[in-house]
Amino acid sequence: MGEMKINGIPVTVDRRNIKSLNLYVKPPDGKVRVSAPMRTGDRTIRAFVQSHVDWIQKQQENMRASFPQHKYVTGETVLVFGEQVPLFVIDATSKRTCGARLEERRLVLTVPAESTVEQREKLLRSWQREQLKEIADGMLQRWAKLMYVQVNEWHIKRMKTKWGSCNFHAHRIWLNLALAEQPVECVEYVVVHELCHLLEPSHSTRFWNLMTQYLPDWKERRTRLNTRPGKTKAEP
Repeated sequence: MGEMKINGIPVTVDRRNIKSLNLYVKPPDGKVRVSAPMRTGDRTIRAFVQSHVDWIQKQQENMRASFPQHKYVTGETVLVFGEQVPLFVIDATSKRTCGARLEERRLVLTVPAESTVEQREKLLRSWQREQLKEIADGMLQRWAKLMYVQVNEWHIKRMKTKWGSCNFHAHRIWLNLALAEQPVECVEYVVVHELCHLLEPSHSTRFWNLMTQYLPDWKERRTRLNTRPGKTKAEP
């Protein structure tokens, strides 16, 4: 991947084996990414982005409204596997009681007295990690067995531009912690996607045929996963 600045907008460029230019504006902070055919020149990419500057700025404005900066206080809502859940914050009686739990259709966040936003976010992320680990572990085991692939190890981390990644040689998979905010069927799409990379490292025709074989509705799931980000396409 490469980086360039176009009209003052930082843009990540990912050249890959595709036929058309694709422009994405990623939530929650409106980062701009272009995927381009391998031989597309910088001048073509710059012209493509410049022709969509107004659209990019509109998408970024919409995201700032849709993804307000969290303070993690009572009354805010958080996404739990695709559903907006009200947040209820209480002070902890001891450090051992700090954490998060779902209770009566709300997420209760127990925090230290006079906690900072960073402390509250850390507690929520820790809970999200546990929830995603529980769901993804079962999916990985089930699908690896069905697909006759071996996963040597898998981990969760926060990633800026990818929902998941796969090291073909080490048979290692990483999942984005942000998947804890996405619908479960979208989590499954990412799991199957990364497992398919253990059979085919590239995004070749064979890879997408494998996706269709194992998850026939993968296109619908991918669309749902990327519904909130802005996206447009144009021929190079």
